[in-house]
Amino acid sequence: MTNALRLLNRTACGAATLALFSVGGLVLANPAAGSSPMTATTAVNLRSGPGTANPVRSVLAANEAVTATGATSGGWYEVTTKAGVTGWVSQNFLRAASASPETSSAVTLAATSASATGEATTTAAVNVRSGPGTGHGVIGVAPRGTTLGTTGTTSGGWTQVVWQGSAAWISTNYLSASPVTSTPAAGQVRTTANLYLRSAGNASASWDTVLPKGSVVDTTGATTATYTEVIVGGQNRWIATRYTVAVTAAAPVAPAPPAATGTVYVTVNSLNVRATSAADGAVVGTVTRGTALPTTGNTDNNRTEIIHQGVARWVYSPYVSATAPNASGGGGGASGVAITGYDKLTPSAKRIVDHVVANHPQIRSIGGWRASSSYSGDHPNGRAVDLMIPNWQSSANAEMGWELARFFADNAATFNVSYIIYRQQSWNASYPARGWRGMEDRGSATANHFDHVHISVRS
Repeated sequence: MTNALRLLNRTACGAATLALFSVGGLVLANPAAGSSPMTATTAVNLRSGPGTANPVRSVLAANEAVTATGATSGGWYEVTTKAGVTGWVSQNFLRAASASPETSSAVTLAATSASATGEATTTAAVNVRSGPGTGHGVIGVAPRGTTLGTTGTTSGGWTQVVWQGSAAWISTNYLSASPVTSTPAAGQVRTTANLYLRSAGNASASWDTVLPKGSVVDTTGATTATYTEVIVGGQNRWIATRYTVAVTAAAPVAPAPPAATGTVYVTVNSLNVRATSAADGAVVGTVTRGTALPTTGNTDNNRTEIIHQGVARWVYSPYVSATAPNASGGGGGASGVAITGYDKLTPSAKRIVDHVVANHPQIRSIGGWRASSSYSGDHPNGRAVDLMIPNWQSSANAEMGWELARFFADNAATFNVSYIIYRQQSWNASYPARGWRGMEDRGSATANHFDHVHISVRS
């Protein structure tokens, strides 16, 4: 009822317009002479006084019978419902009970018949309007889950539908080509990165939009090895599990640290400190070049256990040393990462390489400067890097590539990024609202950037 009151609150001030779409006409008889039976021509507000500034007492249903008391004021009639509620209604939404809708002298607009060429389902309760835009009259409300025929005609974010046999309009944002799910929610997760909403629980499934980082969505409880089923916009979709956390999950209690047996030093500009020895363990902090870290002597999965802020944590072994690094710093080729043409890269491109080397040990090969390029002058001018994805055919590593691509897109200003290409899609820092856009097929996996993330910088 609240929605109905809100939707109808504006109708009386536009009575002449809405009267064109009503099924009845204007009152022809003068009820002032005495009580007269009348009928509402559409759903309309019953107000405490003659005018839209007066509070709404009730809402008359279409074709509801009322009795005019004989009082009138400025085009408003006082009426009493069968339930005994007395109030005021604009004359534009009443007709004499004896007047037939078909023979009324009121001006009416014939409904435009329409034929459906497809169908869509509403994802929420939504207004059905006479035209494409909020300036057009509301002629009904379609509840969530209503499946309607569509004519194939759209206009400025509005879709033409078949409503009660006639053409009408609904905002496209509230329509889905798929039936609205009835799956109950089993829990909630929060996304830790921008994620594709896929049609199935695997990396090769089609996707239709991107769920922003930090979104909280309902889950169905269904999972695959690497994906979680969620409910977004009334639809069942799938997102990568590794980039989600349970909304209700409490922070893990850190165990007491073991005794230190020695010291190691950080040899790269920035190094992630992880909660576990897993390659994708949760990052709980970062340490910088030259930092001395107490170590327990334990190693696992090419990780070294250290004590960080009083808690046992893990760092990548190739990025620490038993001896302190010299003060000159450096980069490019450190810690066994193969980097081509590092010395000829611009400072911005070097910064990207240094960040990846320090924070993404999975990347073991990076392409930098080279003498020639088939598509642009960025590599020959030292303005581009290629982050090579190991075993790029695997869904987990492909998603790792997207994590890198999205990170640098989200931080384009910080790293002076110009554009990014990955898996035959491109993102341009000059037009971030366009998002990721498909590219032409260049032939091979490398030319289509399936096996690497290409990042170009402005200078």
